Amino acid sequence: MQRKNAIAWSVLSGLLMLLLPCRSAGDDAAATAAYLEGKAAYDAGRYHEAGGKFEEAELQADSPAIKANSVRAQIASWQMSSLPYREFQAIEKLLSRYPEYADFGALVSREYELAEAYCNGVRDPAYWALRWIPWLTGPDRSVEIFNAALGHAPFAAESAAARLRLAYLYDQEGKIPQSLDELRRLIREYPDSPECKYAYLALGTGLFQLAQRGDGDGRYIREAYEVFRKFQERYPDAPENDWVKRHLLQSQDIQAARLYEMAEYYEKNGRKEAAERYLAQVLKEYPDSLSADVSEELLVKLDRTIVPDDFRPDPESRMPEYQAYELPKEATRLLIAPERSNRKYLLPVYNLQNDVQAAEGTPEAVTATEVAL
Repeated sequence: MQRKNAIAWSVLSGLLMLLLPCRSAGDDAAATAAYLEGKAAYDAGRYHEAGGKFEEAELQADSPAIKANSVRAQIASWQMSSLPYREFQAIEKLLSRYPEYADFGALVSREYELAEAYCNGVRDPAYWALRWIPWLTGPDRSVEIFNAALGHAPFAAESAAARLRLAYLYDQEGKIPQSLDELRRLIREYPDSPECKYAYLALGTGLFQLAQRGDGDGRYIREAYEVFRKFQERYPDAPENDWVKRHLLQSQDIQAARLYEMAEYYEKNGRKEAAERYLAQVLKEYPDSLSADVSEELLVKLDRTIVPDDFRPDPESRMPEYQAYELPKEATRLLIAPERSNRKYLLPVYNLQNDVQAAEGTPEAVTATEVAL
């Protein structure tokens, strides 16, 4: 029985080998026919149908040239059908499977455009048959497309802006570590780009907020301080420097407060030398912080031989300054508002005495006698 099965399998394999050239030629012929049907549908404006025919031609074709041309036609069909994600999938297919037939620069630029379109609210319909329902749409694909484009061309002209966008998208999704990593990479790899300035501000702010929530070893606040300091060095004339300066002061306050809390802990546990060491560090490294005075007071209490410095100047304000403007004076004196007249008046009633002019649109027929009534 096994011998008969082996003979049958060898005969079948031989027949398949003989028919393989004929099958390949037939596949290319069928693919060409499907491609022509797709072209006819495309020329007639039936782009979604054309895209399906071009996919069929790609599957049936044996020749790489026919497959690549079918994928290129798919890209055009899905673009005309307003299906950006299917267009992106076709672009990825062409770049990965048939790169020798692809215009690499144009296709990667198109991927950046698609990702930006998703950021601006463009979405695929969830179901093609129900595409007329405006709120029945697919998910946001911008993160996936940005990552794919950056993987193909990490130093393209659009890359710096794409990384800044990607950091924002990660932040909106709650993926804070990924967002901070994108900002660090932007600063490191695109130092001369216009987006680098905003990456410094975003990275410093993100690290500062993380430090405020809890920073056990002080890693976040130290990095935030360094980022803000480098921003001041690189952009000394930036209008954001007043805001950055205040954050630098607050960063010192956070680090000094952390050291002071450690000194208090050691002082309560009887470890006087360790407490004095942390208090001295506060006075040496952060003399302008809000913890400097209390640190000096505790240090003098622990070591009577220490003579405190002269009176310290008042600490610089940590809050931004806003210019106050006087509220504009009312041009008229309102006596009765419609909503307070128990539906008696449909328009506001103004005081017409003392030569006060009524506001534009106020009925001139209303007199002081009528107001009194």
